[in-house]
Amino acid sequence: MFFILSKVLVFLLSPLVWITIIFLLAFLVKGVILRQRLFYSGIILLIFLSNPFVASEAFRTWEGDPQTLSSVDHYDIGIVLTGVTYTRSSAPDRVFFSKGADRILHSVQLYKAGKIKSILIAGGSGSLTKKKISEAKELRAVMLLCGVPNDVIHIEEKSRNTHESALYTKKLTDSLQVKSTMLLITSAFHIHRSLRCFRKLGMQVDGYGVDYYTGDRAIGFEDFIPDVTAIYLWEVLIHELVGVGIYKFMNYI
Repeated sequence: MFFILSKVLVFLLSPLVWITIIFLLAFLVKGVILRQRLFYSGIILLIFLSNPFVASEAFRTWEGDPQTLSSVDHYDIGIVLTGVTYTRSSAPDRVFFSKGADRILHSVQLYKAGKIKSILIAGGSGSLTKKKISEAKELRAVMLLCGVPNDVIHIEEKSRNTHESALYTKKLTDSLQVKSTMLLITSAFHIHRSLRCFRKLGMQVDGYGVDYYTGDRAIGFEDFIPDVTAIYLWEVLIHELVGVGIYKFMNYI
């Protein structure tokens, strides 16, 4: 039930949905004053949420700064969270990436740089309506193409969200008798919640943020021109902040 509700919540947390509802209400209500207030509220919200500078600054604050490869310690195992691919039934012979391919590519880089000795890919299928091959298997195939030996790759393919990834990963690392601190690799915006999930279960993990949505600050004229990408940044950030709140309420973190 929680998994289904989380998928529904993604729709309800979309700023574009909020703006659309406000304008629809402005069109439907009968009172002139209320209609004007709703209309102007929609305009103000649209201008604010579509401002690239404001959205980038808010997101940059949440993500923090990336680590350099040289600053990373050495770990016996790196845990890679999935959620970065999608399936095309017309071409099932390859892996298609959505946003977040850094999770797997930077993990390969960490391995080849000698920062992690082995890799654990955690994640099954996050699809609500259709069953598909687990992402863990898909990403293992990509790692093999990148030259990572099969015997250093472990997969967990039952989990459907971050909480379940922590649960099933703990069982796997316990069976592998991993006692040392592990490196958790996921998107920078997701690192706060995921680290707390794993640590809640008593796992010793450090975080390594990848897949940054914002770059170095460089203010230009275009940063103040309304852009739909800014609305998308707010959607991702709001979803993650609400996710942290829900996970805290559910005692997952």
